Amino acid sequence: MNFILFLVVAFFSFVIGTLGFAQIIGSLQNIKLRGIGMTLFTIILWGIILVGEWMLLMNFLPDYRIPYYVTTVISLLLVLGYGKIK
Repeated sequence: MNFILFLVVAFFSFVIGTLGFAQIIGSLQNIKLRGIGMTLFTIILWGIILVGEWMLLMNFLPDYRIPYYVTTVISLLLVLGYGKIK
């Protein structure tokens, strides 16, 4: 059961991290096209989602911090490596 929870935490933190960081970084890269209002809305929304995911994990599954942190950092590094699509 521990291994299954490990995989579930790793999977969901990777997926949510990848989506969240891609939205935040993409909004910042296209701030001139989107405008400051939409960019701030996107950053705040995905920031709340990412912090909410972290809070849920810390409250209900604190023993699985390591897979959360590792996969979240991996998702951030992957998104940073993509670069701006022109």
